[in-house]
Amino acid sequence: MVEVLTKLTNKFKNENSKIILNNAIGAMVIKGGGIIVSFLTFPAYMEYFSSQPVLGLWFTVLSVLSWILTFDLGIGNGLRNHLVPTLINNDTIKTKKYVSSAYVAIAIVVIFSMITAFIVFRFVDWNYFFNISTDVVSRETLNKTVLLVFSGIMLQFLLKLITSILYAMQRSALNNLLGLISNFLILVYVSFWNNEDIELSLIYLAGIYILSINIPLLVITVRIFSKQLKDCKPELNYFDKEYAKDIVKLGGAFFWVQIMYMIIVITNEFLISLLVSPSMVVDYQIYNKVFSLIGVFFLLALTPVWSAVTKAISEQNFKWVNQLYKNLKIFALIAVILQFLMIPFLQLFIDIWLGKNSIEVNYFYCFIFAIYGSLFIWNGVISSIANGIGQLKTQTIWLTVGVIVKVGASWYFVDIFNSWIAIVIANIIAMSFYCVIQPFWLSRFLKEKELGGNNYV
Repeated sequence: MVEVLTKLTNKFKNENSKIILNNAIGAMVIKGGGIIVSFLTFPAYMEYFSSQPVLGLWFTVLSVLSWILTFDLGIGNGLRNHLVPTLINNDTIKTKKYVSSAYVAIAIVVIFSMITAFIVFRFVDWNYFFNISTDVVSRETLNKTVLLVFSGIMLQFLLKLITSILYAMQRSALNNLLGLISNFLILVYVSFWNNEDIELSLIYLAGIYILSINIPLLVITVRIFSKQLKDCKPELNYFDKEYAKDIVKLGGAFFWVQIMYMIIVITNEFLISLLVSPSMVVDYQIYNKVFSLIGVFFLLALTPVWSAVTKAISEQNFKWVNQLYKNLKIFALIAVILQFLMIPFLQLFIDIWLGKNSIEVNYFYCFIFAIYGSLFIWNGVISSIANGIGQLKTQTIWLTVGVIVKVGASWYFVDIFNSWIAIVIANIIAMSFYCVIQPFWLSRFLKEKELGGNNYV
């Protein structure tokens, strides 16, 4: 794929193409290690937790609490798009004001959320919420686990702002390295720590999770602001309400899109636990990890596209954006074909991967996941271009429609199929609206802009 990428980008060599190519290659090399770590971690988890319902609970807790990362009011994405032109123009003062305003705004959200959590969480029946019996995990243990994971994610909420800055700096591959380090640290722990007390293991894992996700972010934050952006490090006296409003105004649209996409895509574990059983989350994870493999690599190649498109738009280079979009559609078609070619070899792969914990492959489920993975890939293409342009109206409308469809269809299809695969089918239907309509808008917009027109919808 790298060779194909090189040949295609050579057809329209310029700085933006080189940025995408270098970051895409770096991301795929790094993610290659990340994929290995991820696939090694799953069977290690199954050994770490002797109880499948508890493992399903852990995946669900992470999934639900990770939703919080989308509740940054779009500040991260707003900062990302605003920083691109200031960095291009070497405007240190504007960059510093945008960075400082974003960090102060996020810090306010984090402090308020932490205070609220410490007051409210103790009154929540988390066993009921996650559909897990107190005979499996006590209420006290689950409360501690949720609070620990929440605290870690709130700290990540603040520190993760550096990833938006790295995207704006066209250094997206470095973000993937941070994820690799975090996952490796967790793998080391679950592989070598063995505790027969399941509840104690759950609490310890929550603590390790906090350290693993935040230490790499803290280290890279210190490094970036002491080296490349030493004159732009955040300071309280550089907070500017107008700059904060600019970030939140653009970020508000991203925020709504994030929320809608989150409800469609990352509520699966929660809905499976709620409507079927927490133990079924493990089966879902097995299929999802395999069929998201190609999509993950593909999205890694797309990672630098967003900011590169923003840069090209600020330079009025619409011809380059249009050519990039055409090439990405070719890549997407190849990736979709690979999704379906995986199916005949899946049982062999899972047997080797999980060993004694292997499951019998359901080929109907495989077909559904191949369709779902294909939509995931196509969504990545059209969203990367639309986000880079900063035109989010189509996403806002049709992802909102998708949410309404997803929630209703999930309940309806679970009754019909009597299986957790119904949630994935609901996802496919929900995503289809946006994935069909957005390409028509993009083609019209880019064609008009390339021809010098301004009339578009």
